[in-house]
Amino acid sequence: MRNLSVAVAAAVSTLAAAPAVLAQPAPIEAYAALPAIQATAVSPDGANLAYIRRTGDSASVVAQARTGEVLVTIDVSDRTARSVFWASPDHVVIQSTVIEHLPGFAAPLTFAQLDIVNVRTRQVSRALRKADRAVITGSWGHVVGTYRGEPVLYVQTLTMETQSRIPSLDVYRVGLDDGRGRLHQVGAEDTRDYVVRRDGTIAARVTYDDETGVWRVLTPAGGNWREILSRRQLLDMPSLVGLGRSEDTVLLSELREDGPVLVEISLADGSEVAEHDNNGLAGILRDNRGLMIGLSHEGLTQDYTLFSPDIQAVWAKLQQGLPGRQLTLGDINDDLSVLVFHSEGAGDPGTTYVYDGARQSVSLVGRDYPDLKPADVGQVSVLRYSASDGRELFGYLTRPASGGDRNLPLIIMPHGGPESRDHAGFDWWAQAMASRGYLVFQPQFRGSDGFGQELLEAGYGEYGRKMQTDLSDAVDYLVKGGLADRNRVCIVGASYGGYAALAGMTLQQDIYRCAVAVAPVADLTRKLELDRRRGGRDRENTSLRYWMRFIGVDRDNDPLLAELSPSQHAAQAQGPILLIHGRADTVVPFEHSTIMERALRQAGKDVELIPLDGEDHYLSLPATRRQMLAETIEFLEAHNPPR
Repeated sequence: MRNLSVAVAAAVSTLAAAPAVLAQPAPIEAYAALPAIQATAVSPDGANLAYIRRTGDSASVVAQARTGEVLVTIDVSDRTARSVFWASPDHVVIQSTVIEHLPGFAAPLTFAQLDIVNVRTRQVSRALRKADRAVITGSWGHVVGTYRGEPVLYVQTLTMETQSRIPSLDVYRVGLDDGRGRLHQVGAEDTRDYVVRRDGTIAARVTYDDETGVWRVLTPAGGNWREILSRRQLLDMPSLVGLGRSEDTVLLSELREDGPVLVEISLADGSEVAEHDNNGLAGILRDNRGLMIGLSHEGLTQDYTLFSPDIQAVWAKLQQGLPGRQLTLGDINDDLSVLVFHSEGAGDPGTTYVYDGARQSVSLVGRDYPDLKPADVGQVSVLRYSASDGRELFGYLTRPASGGDRNLPLIIMPHGGPESRDHAGFDWWAQAMASRGYLVFQPQFRGSDGFGQELLEAGYGEYGRKMQTDLSDAVDYLVKGGLADRNRVCIVGASYGGYAALAGMTLQQDIYRCAVAVAPVADLTRKLELDRRRGGRDRENTSLRYWMRFIGVDRDNDPLLAELSPSQHAAQAQGPILLIHGRADTVVPFEHSTIMERALRQAGKDVELIPLDGEDHYLSLPATRRQMLAETIEFLEAHNPPR
């Protein structure tokens, strides 16, 4: 252990401190590129790695020995690959996102598709392409396990051929070499989830009745099901998040009167065995049996509580060897001796390493943005400020890498969600704008998630109101502090952040010089109409109830929706507006931007709409991601010159 910090320092010796001033910023394409390496996973025996590798517009999944020998390379340029994981020492699974319009569903379905690669034979099989029943070749949850001594996947998916008009969520046992799905556990109309052990036994089944709001946890009992827990919740439903520290417990995440809790529940009788820290809970770490071995928490930064003192000591040494960086634990092998982790911050735009416990060493796997140098990365710091009603807030401030700290042009960049958050590490979009001389501030306004239930709930009913003024209050603070120039402020955001950008130009006045809205919500009435069509009656429509609570209305035709819709106030817009939207967006349909563009043009305002062909809500395609960022920077430099 005493040599570990030295090993870490040696592994990152190329990430030296940056020069104080940049002569020439990196090209926009270097920031817009999807990470060159992503989602690195280690095999159960610790001998091999697998990861997604991107070069230009092409992507592949690479499996290689840790000694460097490439075992197999699979081209995945034709799909949206999100992650990889090992199902056995010989099998890597590629998990991709698929969006399909299927008969009988009011809205497009988004699900994970699994492709299984045998790294020895180099054969690829799609999970559930063949199955005992007619199924969707997608996963709503999976567990790596065994069946009669052989490795398999237990996959939750929708069986289409049922006696009911509603597909049932069932568990299929999937062979790793042929991808064939064999029906393992039959669900019912009200089944919402399962907790499956590694040996394939069902630890628990979760049901929910949309009409009554009754949520239940059932366990197997002599061929039947026995209820061990129930709640009545029409919103903020509890959830089971896998096994606890033993195969006889499960983890319950629930919002109670005193805040969110994470409790371990006995499968024998539903009693609470233990309560774990749920403050800023970001994730649950598991071993090869699916048992909880630690927790990650994220406030301003992310940290870990690892139940093994030895692993906790290793993590502390890694942090000591990489001071000032945000470390994220990526994967761990079966005997917990090999760890994959990620670093970003302090001039590092993202690097993946592997720790070898036997050798007490750290080695480099790859860099997210190889075309960016430390000098291309602006300093990120936390800045606290007060809203006009006295609420204490904060955000992440990215300074231009080229220097300067007084009276800078400012970009306010609200996050999406709004029940979401920004992070302290490398943000490619914020860093790209900062590289062009802009001060970028990402406020964590009321309604943001990850900083406590009180801040989240403070956003209920404040959509377009205090959630909006939290942003302009940040402008006031930065201007009064001398950091920003009052006359050179623009607002840029995507999804809810796109709504906030449009609202800043229409519902508010004399604050922002220009706005870029990517995939924005422009018409709240149209948004709730879509939620109603997709989700059915009010009482059964969780999505509709959720958004009405955030917006602050009790029906989907409330006149307040028009009052808070930027498209209804286009005549009040001050300054030019750039709209950018993917034509294949199923989260916020493209029509929101066409509605806003039409309203602005009819009002004689300066507006441009850039459609992104084939792009989804998440800027998943390399070419259109580059297009979005290039158009944004060009627009900002034209309408809010940095110098």
